Amino acid sequence: MKKLFLLSVLLIATFKISAQGRIRIAYVDMDYILEKLPEYQSALKELEARASKWKSEIEKQKKEISDLKQSLEQEKVLLTKELLQEKEEEIAFKEKELLKYQLQKFGPEGDYILQKQYLVTPVQDRVFNAVAKLIKTAKYDIVFDKSNEHLGIVYTSSKLDISDKILKLITKEINKEERAKKSKKLKKERERKLSEAERKRKELAEKRKKEREEKRKKALEERKKIREIQKTKNAENQKNVIEKENNSKQLTPEQLLELRKIEREKRRQKILEERRKKKENKNKIDK
Repeated sequence: MKKLFLLSVLLIATFKISAQGRIRIAYVDMDYILEKLPEYQSALKELEARASKWKSEIEKQKKEISDLKQSLEQEKVLLTKELLQEKEEEIAFKEKELLKYQLQKFGPEGDYILQKQYLVTPVQDRVFNAVAKLIKTAKYDIVFDKSNEHLGIVYTSSKLDISDKILKLITKEINKEERAKKSKKLKKERERKLSEAERKRKELAEKRKKEREEKRKKALEERKKIREIQKTKNAENQKNVIEKENNSKQLTPEQLLELRKIEREKRRQKILEERRKKKENKNKIDK
């Protein structure tokens, strides 16, 4: 009945369009298209991996129930009525749980159907969008799915097959998305590198600022020490001058002359000592 209804709708649409002019009809093979799409095959592979895991768990529970039944059959004659009933109830409970698990995973509203919709539907939507786009640009009047068994189509000409065109559109769209992803990734990487460079620049600027501050602080401390030393020397010199003046007042001209001679000799010896040290330092540097 469903096939007849669909064919009737198709024929009515054809007659309506033919009254207006030339009809453009095409078909797509959805199964062929989906098989050619890597993302669809990847989604199916992931789905089958999950289904395999669930089936393995079901087989494990079946074996456990089978072992319990076999064991019960062997021990039945030795068990009391109460123990026999208890073991039978345990087996019945496990069978009930197994059925519940099977329905949960592979029932009409089970995880397999839900996961298939979740994984496969986005890929199918991509195909339908490509078909809609091609219909709009190529101005087809009717496009049907050859792989749909409900249509009951007996023969189709390969000239009407636009499956490869759909694949080309989808591939183009996928490549565009991949380029966009790559561009986004590169942009993000550039931003990360710029951010990293900016962070390093700020760290270096902060480090240099800190070094300049430490140098300035050290220079201030050095100048302060020099001022302290100079101040002490000035105080000592002033004290010496005062002492000399006081002493000179008590000395005779001959003694004063001798004292000055001694001071000149001290200064000369000091100058010679400084020259000697400079010469030694120069020799060390030359070596």
